[in-house]
Formats: sequence, structure tokens, C-alpha cells
Amino acid sequence: MDSERPEPGNDETIVPPFNGVQLVEYHDHVALTPTYACREFVGLGKVKASAIKPKPTRSLSSLVYEHWGDQEVWVIVRWERYEDGREEATLMEVMDGTEEQARHSMQRMIDFCNMSKEELEALGECLEPTNEDVDYVKIRFPEEQPSARSLEKYDLYQARLKVLAGMQPKTVALLDQANTATDPKEKERLEREAVAAYFAELSHHWTEEEVKAWQRSNPVGTEWISVFAEVREEPAKRLDAVNHLLVLNWLRKGYNLLTAQELSDAIYAVTGQRYSPDTLKKRRERLGLTTKRSPGPRSKYELLKSKLKKLF
Repeated sequence: MDSERPEPGNDETIVPPFNGVQLVEYHDHVALTPTYACREFVGLGKVKASAIKPKPTRSLSSLVYEHWGDQEVWVIVRWERYEDGREEATLMEVMDGTEEQARHSMQRMIDFCNMSKEELEALGECLEPTNEDVDYVKIRFPEEQPSARSLEKYDLYQARLKVLAGMQPKTVALLDQANTATDPKEKERLEREAVAAYFAELSHHWTEEEVKAWQRSNPVGTEWISVFAEVREEPAKRLDAVNHLLVLNWLRKGYNLLTAQELSDAIYAVTGQRYSPDTLKKRRERLGLTTKRSPGPRSKYELLKSKLKKLF
């Protein structure tokens, strides 16, 4: 059996039609990411190994296919069908075996597609996932606005939007409106507008061909054409690195549990710049990040608990 991701058929830049923007927490950063509507399929069939197009290198795949020659083999493929009808294969398994074995592999691929976020994360803990594996789960299950009843997570989500608004203010404003919209048609309109804003505000960070490819698949109205022109004339905006660290690691690395001095030390360890505890306190308060612990030193119980956590 051999598995690989099929290579694109040509070098043309293709951008699928997007239907919204979501906040995604990647393995090393948070960002707004456009999302698209697609359906996922899995199928199998028998073809001659010589007809399969592996990666254009002398890879293990190509050597195996050459060995099989004109022999018929089973091919199990997972692919996505986008809103515009375009289809793209995302995973392919080739095997020389019985139909029962091939159908078993197909069912395994279907089961993987149906796995929940919790199941994928649990699987990752068993397999020591790469950063790409972590990001796959994050993109497949983007972060939704938490319920206001989950106060800590809701505040963190809002803080992340505030940080990203420094780079993409129009996108964040539209995403915020879409999150609170109750009418389905209005929500859909706002989500589409957020996509236009996303590309307009990040056009500095895209090549001209990438922008054109997006415009071909995602037509925009005359209003956004002018916004694109305005943004291209302005200097590119950047994220505030310290604020980004705060919203990335507030719960992930327990910044919310650190004393004011410990938080200052943690930021210094990453950036190499020293920010006073008072400065960081003002920053997190402006972002709406609150901590229940007192600003003083840790108690003996907290120190012991922290040491045990590092050990286990």
C-alpha cells in the first residue's frame, strides 16, 4: 500500500470561492482565515498502475508504480468538491490486494473524515503530531465565538479579535457583525463581505497573481474594488507582537495564572525586550483579559503544583 497527496495538475494559481472568515488558532499563532463551502467524498476503483500520476520525482511512489507496470491496482481517493464545481483530490492510497482489503481501507478513510475535533486531538496525542497535523485540526474545526456564559473563553476570543483588528479592522468588524446576526440571509451577506475585506486588507501580503486568482473565483462589487486600491496605496499593517503573545498564550501556556513579574519574564524570554509588569497589566486590561489571581508572589501550594505539572 502506498499513500500520498496528489500533485496539482498545473502551476496555475487557483483560489476556491470562499463563503466566510473564521478565527483560527494555529500551532504558533492566531489568524483570520477565509473558509469555503465544500463537500468531502471518498471512493475507490481499479486502474493500471502505469496510468497513475505520482509526484514528478523519483520518489518511493513512482518506483512502486513502475514495479507494478500495467498491473491493475486498487486506488482509494479522498477529494473535495467546491461550491464552483471544481474538485481537488486531498489524499490517495494505492494498493495491490483484494477487494475486501481495498474496501476496508476506504472505510478507514471515511471514518477518519467523520472524526470529531476531540477524536482527532486524542489521536494526535497518541501519535506525537507534527505542527502540520495540529494546524489541520485547527483549520478543519475553526474557533467559533464562545458563549458569553463561558466568560474566560469569550473574553479571550474578543481579545484575539481586537489584536487582529490592528491589521484587519474591516474584516474584524464584519466578522463581529456576522457573529451576532440573527437573520440567515443577512449573516450570509456579512460573511461574504468579510471575505472581500479580508483580501482587501491583506493584499499587501499577496502576490498580484494570487489577488487576481482570488478575484476570478470571488467576484467583488465596485465598493471593494475601490477599497483594494486604497489599501494598496497604504503601508502594510503588522500585528503587535506583544499583544499577539498575550492572546495566543493566555490560556494555552497559562499566562492568566502568572504573577505580574512572571508575565514580564515570560514576554522577555520570547521577545528579548523587557516590558514592565505595569505596562503589561495595562495592555491585557485594554484587551479585556482578566486574571483572578493576586499580583503578589505565588503561594507555596502554587509553586508545588507548578513543579508537579512540569514533571508529569
